[in-house]
Amino acid sequence: MNSKRERRLQDSESPIELLRIQRTKLSQNEFAIHCDIPPRTYQRWIAGKTEAKLSPRQWKALMQILNLTADEIPDDFGAIEQDPAS
Repeated sequence: MNSKRERRLQDSESPIELLRIQRTKLSQNEFAIHCDIPPRTYQRWIAGKTEAKLSPRQWKALMQILNLTADEIPDDFGAIEQDPAS
């Protein structure tokens, strides 16, 4: 893995963003567009600013692009809160 990709993985706290980075070579904008999601909306989701509400078409595209099964879908797309004791 190259250092730029490693840095991106370390910087992300969003489960869906980690999956995008690990399973595709798409940028955030490209990924959002392929999933028929406005890029700014996707950015708000992964930042935890808004809750993701996808249409069936968006779910289908997201699952195909990320090669996800229903069991692999994260419960939340936003950043995971870190335990202060960690």
